[in-house]
Amino acid sequence: MKIFLKTLLLFAALSQNLISQNQNLTNLAVFEGEPYLAINPTNPKNMVVAWMGYVFGNGSGLTIKVKNTFNGGLSWSSSLNLPHIKSTYKSADVNMAFDLTGKLHLNYIDYRESPDSGGVYYCNSVNGGTSFSAPVKVIDAYADGSKRPLDRPWMSVNSSGTRIFITTKPAPWIPAPNRAYLTSSSDDGATWSNYRYIDTTNFLIGPSIAAPMAFPSYAGNTLRIMYPSFVPSQNLLPAFYLASSTNNGGTFNYTTMLALNTSAAANDSAKSAYQLITNPSNTLNCVAIMNVGISSTDLDVYMIESTNGGTTWGAPVRINNDAMNNGKMQDLVWGTFDQSGNLAITWRDRRNAPGVGYARASEIYGAYRPSGSSAFQPNFKISDALETYGNVLSQNGNDFMSAVLHNDTLHAVWGSTRDGSLDIWYSKLKAGSGTTGITKLLASESFVLDTYPNPVTDQLSISLTNKSSIKSIQLTTLEGKEVYFEKLNANKTIISLKFFNSGVYILNVKDEQGNLHSKKIIR
Repeated sequence: MKIFLKTLLLFAALSQNLISQNQNLTNLAVFEGEPYLAINPTNPKNMVVAWMGYVFGNGSGLTIKVKNTFNGGLSWSSSLNLPHIKSTYKSADVNMAFDLTGKLHLNYIDYRESPDSGGVYYCNSVNGGTSFSAPVKVIDAYADGSKRPLDRPWMSVNSSGTRIFITTKPAPWIPAPNRAYLTSSSDDGATWSNYRYIDTTNFLIGPSIAAPMAFPSYAGNTLRIMYPSFVPSQNLLPAFYLASSTNNGGTFNYTTMLALNTSAAANDSAKSAYQLITNPSNTLNCVAIMNVGISSTDLDVYMIESTNGGTTWGAPVRINNDAMNNGKMQDLVWGTFDQSGNLAITWRDRRNAPGVGYARASEIYGAYRPSGSSAFQPNFKISDALETYGNVLSQNGNDFMSAVLHNDTLHAVWGSTRDGSLDIWYSKLKAGSGTTGITKLLASESFVLDTYPNPVTDQLSISLTNKSSIKSIQLTTLEGKEVYFEKLNANKTIISLKFFNSGVYILNVKDEQGNLHSKKIIR
């Protein structure tokens, strides 16, 4: 019974959360988390990264930010902020997909809690992420009465982009029992179907899972959706089910993917997740990735695989190759196939940190399996440093990383606290080699904005290392309330904070090109 209870607790946590030199894409002061990466198949040098981050000065709050590159990651655009549907809303949970025509599809939630309002929204870009269409509502916060089906949408699109599928689940403040949802568009995102529940009789999610995340994958004219369940009359153990449809979600066939018999302890902070991906070179080859403790007491990265479209599944395979039962927790998992069937899996790894548990320094690791091979090559590092743990990592957000494999090159983005705040970092390397490829540190806000001292007791010196003129200075509280503003035209300035209350402030400096540079200031 003790092992069973641990399994159920771990499963509940898993369902709740769900991943060289590197480039710092954001480096803002408070929170920049949950990045998603997409590569344009018609121009692989065109990549887009989207994430949720704070915007200060013009309506404080979490906003979806987007950057793109057209030279393979050597340089990135300034960030574009996607619009809020209402000024009182905040955004989260962005994900994207290019179709084979080069159109970029993006969805996110824009909402307000208490009173609940908003929903899941969709937009697209036909110019590589430089601009986006107006958002269209996919599902409303009140579509299912009191259940609020607007949390953690995941999207999958067909090759032409005309058919789009989005799964979602109730908001995290909604108590169980809950179910997962599916909605779709057959006209390139212009209109969306009414939602339907993904689970069904004999394959129900059950009343014990508060946040039943469903993960879709569409390939070879088949929609497959992975979702969790715990109903003892269906399966004595907590399980994952697979719903498969060949008629665009009209009807589904159901199979059991995995029953979780594990003694690993649950951890409320661990960013546990699962993902379903399909091999584009062989659409009967499906892979599910998760971090659980199947063969040890640790949270490790495991993969289960089907070679017959999900009808049957193989035994779990442990991906991280550090010592078993060493107390080193792995999380933030992600997997990616390329068009040739090569497979890469990435995660956050603590094997080289002192101590055990979640609140430890970490690195980003990967594993690579070439197409046609049955075995993974040795694990390799993706990040270039042992990244200091920050308390923000135990809070909501930073629940996943994202990676895309293109030919033998792996591109990855993740949230890191190596600089004292949660920032988005990017890496590009030859998959499986253990050595870096073309990687450079991207010039970012904090490297441009120079302040001294920090913390400050009286006078704060401000300058821009790129020699641009300072056009305006704004200081706000963490809540976005402006407490200081000055227009000027100078390369350097000094302001007095002597009479300011002690606390944390956000310094926003606009340069002569109109770029905004932000930094956390401690008084």
